[in-house]
Amino acid sequence: MNKFFRVFNLVRLSLFQIGFGIMLGFVQDILNRVMIKELFLPATIALGLISLKELLAILGVKVWAGNLSDRHSIFGYRRTPYVLIGLVSCIVSFILAPTAAYEVQLDGAGSLVSIIFSALGDVGLWKLSAIFLIFGFGLQVATTAYYALIADMVDEKDIGKIAGASWTLMVLTAIISNYSIGSYLKVFTPERLTQVAEIGGLVSLAFGLVAVLGVERRNAAVGTGKEKHSIPFSQAIRLLASSPNTMLFAFYIFISIFALFANEVVMDPFGAEVFGMQVSETTKLFKPLMGGTQLIFMLLTGFLLSRIGTRRGAYFGNVFGAVGFGLIIAAGFMHDMQFLRIALVVTGIGLGAASVSNITMMMNMTAGRSGIYMGLWGTAQSLAIFLGHSSAGVIRDLVFHFSGNHMLAYAAIFALEIIAFTVSSLVLPHVSREAFEAESSAKMSELEAAAEAG
Repeated sequence: MNKFFRVFNLVRLSLFQIGFGIMLGFVQDILNRVMIKELFLPATIALGLISLKELLAILGVKVWAGNLSDRHSIFGYRRTPYVLIGLVSCIVSFILAPTAAYEVQLDGAGSLVSIIFSALGDVGLWKLSAIFLIFGFGLQVATTAYYALIADMVDEKDIGKIAGASWTLMVLTAIISNYSIGSYLKVFTPERLTQVAEIGGLVSLAFGLVAVLGVERRNAAVGTGKEKHSIPFSQAIRLLASSPNTMLFAFYIFISIFALFANEVVMDPFGAEVFGMQVSETTKLFKPLMGGTQLIFMLLTGFLLSRIGTRRGAYFGNVFGAVGFGLIIAAGFMHDMQFLRIALVVTGIGLGAASVSNITMMMNMTAGRSGIYMGLWGTAQSLAIFLGHSSAGVIRDLVFHFSGNHMLAYAAIFALEIIAFTVSSLVLPHVSREAFEAESSAKMSELEAAAEAG
């Protein structure tokens, strides 16, 4: 019976990502498309707004939240309260975002520079920025505590399976929800867009509560070897900054996540501006095809990682990812829809294999301090997503401004991802879990000795 409940709890824990699949899919695929194409916001501003959700992580919120959950329990629970605080913050801001987007009053007819300067005095834009920052706070706190909870509870041999299952559910949810939303938005109105956000927020809340409530036992001791004594935040920063192997892996995570996620906010605008697709068409092509293939290979890779290893899984994903984006560039210049479909499948294979391999690597590289290290890896991840999303908007606008060619603008973004996949493969051989854990232990001993001497 204990085994049954353990498996049952792990299964429902993986359901947590369903809510974020709904919210992130809507924000990154549909709302960003609406802001660029229907509201005529420059991509620099629209994608910059979306990337704000990662800004707080760059400023240390993930490391702070992870370390806080290591050191301070709430009502006897170390992870669950932080997950719930973050989840509620996300949902409230998510529901408010579409209405706030329509309050932005910018004149899209001017030059890019004049629009950006006029944006500084737009009250609606500042309101929308605050909403995305709150969404980002919730996202960083919730996901950091959630990954730390997985690292605490799950045996190492099962982490790949849980990571694969949870991320598969997130992508699957994004595909299904976006497909359904695309059908509903064939008759497009701002009111319908707001209704979608309200329903999506409530569904996300329901799945979040079902997924985490009761999984963590009150005042429970973490399994053997899973968590060592925690340290103050200031010492945690010193530990991270003075550890070369730690910073090397953080850089690896940064470049790998950049390669994986820089494209996710530009695929729908790419379909709209290069292939002339409508909202309902882009939502029914990119997520179901590329996302569907990604889903399959996330699940397959997650269950095979214990046999093939995370390193091989990452290499496999990097190769297919780089080739896939090369094919997407070719399909765009040829304006060939059939070739684009093939390219999306190849890219999806790479994204699926690489994402699960890298997430599993992150969860295994904790040296017994899951909160602080998951916070650091998450910070590197968020920095990569922030720069990927915001730079994609800047690149799109600048290249289009000078060339007048939408395809050249998007090709520049995809080429940058090909470079990132290549660099990731070159760094990977230098990443060593054994060296990282030995270094972490030595640095902790140094910090403890310094504290005693002081």
